[in-house]
Amino acid sequence: MSAKPRKYWDSNQFIFKLAIALVCISSIILIIISSNLDLFCVPMNNRAIEISNVELFFIYSAVFTIINFFLLKFSNNIGIYNLKIKSYAFIVILICQLIIMSSLFGIYGQIKLSAFYYNSLLYLVIYTSLSASAFFLGISGAQFLRWYSHDRNYLVLIYSMVMLSLLCNSVIAAVYLSQVSSSHPDILKRISCSVMMSALSNANPNLTNFLINLYDITSFISFILAWIATIFILKDYLNTNTKNKFIYWIIIILPLIFFLSKYEVRLYYFSNNLDVDFSSFIRMNSDIFGYKIFEIIINWNLQIGGALFGVAFIVIAAMLPSVKRQRKTLILTGIGMLLLFSSKDITSLNYSSYPPLGAVSIGFIGLASYLVYIGIYGTARLSASDKKLGADLRKKIENNSDLLRSIALSQNQIETEKAVKNIMKLTTEREIEDTSMSQEEIKQIVNEVISEIKLSKVNGKKQ
Repeated sequence: MSAKPRKYWDSNQFIFKLAIALVCISSIILIIISSNLDLFCVPMNNRAIEISNVELFFIYSAVFTIINFFLLKFSNNIGIYNLKIKSYAFIVILICQLIIMSSLFGIYGQIKLSAFYYNSLLYLVIYTSLSASAFFLGISGAQFLRWYSHDRNYLVLIYSMVMLSLLCNSVIAAVYLSQVSSSHPDILKRISCSVMMSALSNANPNLTNFLINLYDITSFISFILAWIATIFILKDYLNTNTKNKFIYWIIIILPLIFFLSKYEVRLYYFSNNLDVDFSSFIRMNSDIFGYKIFEIIINWNLQIGGALFGVAFIVIAAMLPSVKRQRKTLILTGIGMLLLFSSKDITSLNYSSYPPLGAVSIGFIGLASYLVYIGIYGTARLSASDKKLGADLRKKIENNSDLLRSIALSQNQIETEKAVKNIMKLTTEREIEDTSMSQEEIKQIVNEVISEIKLSKVNGKKQ
């Protein structure tokens, strides 16, 4: 009798893991192919399956919608009860994603009915997604800084810098694309790729060049900071034996090589005040053996990096088998990090294409930012109230839990301070006549309680 429930639980776990894996893989594939210019420009009769770009756009939008509803449902059922901020955040992202999904199908409907679409619908998708991203990245960065102020942990500080640099990245992208949109027609009809490429223009080249360089700089900073944080998170988990060391160095070095290869020559010439377009140089030498494979890998640098950054949180989740709710919030954070870095490339949005290139890809960035925020905040809230998890962190993952333990302790202190301040406020408002305590004495008691919290936190670290 006892074997059947165990078998049922195992099958449920397998289905859950399979669903998460399929969502992650399909999301990355969708982000890549829906913004791929080479695939877009292949004539329909030369494709393995004869299907037009318009029908592909519909398929992309449908898959995007399914993935969105799955992730929204998953994020809303992670077991953080009595948390108003979670409900408010869910309502915000639900409205944003419904606007994006409606706009995508609106574009498809216009194309099928009228053989054109309004450019305003595309930019509704772009600005809604980037605005949602900036909002959730901003509150994520503020939350990490709040945790850092209570516990001076370098990993918490690095992740706060990652969030804030990505926030700047989203804002710059919105401003840059608003400049690009001024050169696009209000109504977009079917044109060939050659005409589309030749129609690229720039109303304000100095400003747009400045903005795209600033965008590249913030992308570079956020990637490197996330890479450094991931090194420390994965170090003790994978660096235990010879086999794990090899895997560790492979997954650490390869994304960095792919990412920097896109910038290293540009940075060299930039530092020497020379105006050289490295991408044009590569295109001139496209007859080099293996060029296409090299180009694909270079173009996937953000997806490769995003996968690594997401894996770091999923690894921690795998090490907490006894804590189901925290495991889910960490998986949510990992998916968010994966999608956040994968979907932030705005290159394909420069083209006035029919149907719009990159619209589905950019639609993920707001959802990804929400997943990161609700996942990491939910982890902190659950971990702060879970004593068993604290013991697991010390016994099972030791130094790997540095980030998780730090935010849990900081969140616990924040909630305790809030509770004590509420008591002090209640005591003041009720003006209890039989108390002889002054405001200064009440504040002294509060400070003593906070000092005890800090002392217990230090003792907890020593243990």
